[in-house]
Amino acid sequence: MVGLTSLCEQEADLQLSPEARFIEATSRRQRKQRGQFFTPASYANIMVDWIQTVSPSTVLDPAVGTGVLINACQRRSIGCAFTGYDIDPLALELAEKRLQGAALCHQDFLASDQGERFDAIIANPPYIIHREYDLDPQIAGHIDQLSGQKFSRQSNLYVYFVVKICEQLNEGGRAAIIIPAEWMSANYGQPLKAYLLNNGLLCELVTIDCAGHAFADNMATASILLIEKGSGVPESLQSHYIPVGKVATSLAELQYDPDVVHQSLPTDVLRSRKKWDAMISRSVAPRAESSIKLGDLVTTKRGIATGANSFFLLSRDEAEQHGLETERMDRCIGKAAQVADICFTDADFDMLVEAGQACFLFNPKGDLTSAEADYIRRGECEGIPLKHGPRTKKIWYAAETREPAPIWASTFGRGRMRFVHNAARVKALTCFHGLYPKDLTVRQIRALVALLNSDVMQHRIAEHVRRFASGLMKLEPRDILDIEVPDIRLAPPEIAERLSDWLEGDCSDGKKRKEAELDHLAITLLQHFDDLWMRNRE
Repeated sequence: MVGLTSLCEQEADLQLSPEARFIEATSRRQRKQRGQFFTPASYANIMVDWIQTVSPSTVLDPAVGTGVLINACQRRSIGCAFTGYDIDPLALELAEKRLQGAALCHQDFLASDQGERFDAIIANPPYIIHREYDLDPQIAGHIDQLSGQKFSRQSNLYVYFVVKICEQLNEGGRAAIIIPAEWMSANYGQPLKAYLLNNGLLCELVTIDCAGHAFADNMATASILLIEKGSGVPESLQSHYIPVGKVATSLAELQYDPDVVHQSLPTDVLRSRKKWDAMISRSVAPRAESSIKLGDLVTTKRGIATGANSFFLLSRDEAEQHGLETERMDRCIGKAAQVADICFTDADFDMLVEAGQACFLFNPKGDLTSAEADYIRRGECEGIPLKHGPRTKKIWYAAETREPAPIWASTFGRGRMRFVHNAARVKALTCFHGLYPKDLTVRQIRALVALLNSDVMQHRIAEHVRRFASGLMKLEPRDILDIEVPDIRLAPPEIAERLSDWLEGDCSDGKKRKEAELDHLAITLLQHFDDLWMRNRE
């Protein structure tokens, strides 16, 4: 029942609709916990257009909710026999009043009879993160067996629905499934992509630009999987990328609209890419044969997770109030906003301290002072040891072991992902990932940071981010390792020095580094390696 919409967009329809009654009778929290959001007419039309071409006799909605999608089929006389599953009795009661002759089952679709097959399936499955549901291990194992893949138990619940939907299609049948677009960039989406491609199931893919709020009361992005079973493994996938502000109301309009980005993406290329986002939106950068993986130059670790930042990270004044000595605490950044530039120095840290920022990490070592012991008892009275992070440690108040990383990579970003030279050698919480260079000189580290912040490298980095609604992007530590970069160790000394000098340029008093100069240096370096690679081939 989950779907894309703006409640304002449907205000007139919702006044007397089953959806309006359902919203009145349930809390937003309950709907979010069960992944219950409604599919707007425009996307329902595209989905019905897809399945109607096979003239189905039997149609299934495995998360029927209040019956939005089956109702759309019945209005257009698509299908003869309809089946719907849902675990919510109120939703089913409303659906039963709306739908004529549909067989509605108060049951979890994932636990239903595997023997059923349907000519068409139209679905908006629940979008629930792994921490919010308990999937029966037998069901999870059965999905792995059906798909021939090993799905991460951190997968969103909709992943399991997609596999079971495909398995319960008749040969020659079609399915239209609307799910968040995160599966194209999330690590848990890798086996789903392999399953769909290897079995030739995914014929067309519709992606809605993530810059807009696609879902009401939800930050999820949106994609529609248009599936056909038994048509063989195609050589390419037809992709349709709907830009922000654009709405398609039918499959024909979608396929022929000049404002929509249409691409025929080779299947072998899709298999080779861990993340599809940038390729789908045509923002993917050209690959350079002369590049290496960033993982050849650095290792990565996420920042320190405390589980209770307000207890563990203190300002100088707060530390003094508790009698704690800041000399016995770790200097530490808690928020990305505390780092204004792409080079963080001792002077920058001192400014944070003087401004009263929380930047000292409580992490006592050796024999405790009386003030530290008192502070620990205070934490125990506040229940800090029972919080998720502290309770997993042998010593609850000991911080995770992390050396200060010479390079920080922002965890989240909009438009760009920031890389920072941590010249002050300060620790960081999870607002930054730590990059630890492998035998790079200080000049090479500075040059690498400058390079990663250039426009040309940001295009490559965009291939590896996970995208959310409103343009929010996220980088995982292991994704960073796959970014393609020129080997800074082999860079001409004059270019490496100029990149290093660019990063160290004076940015005080409102001055800004010259971005055009950085882009010129980055392009010059890439061209150098491309030319060298071509000469070696000859």
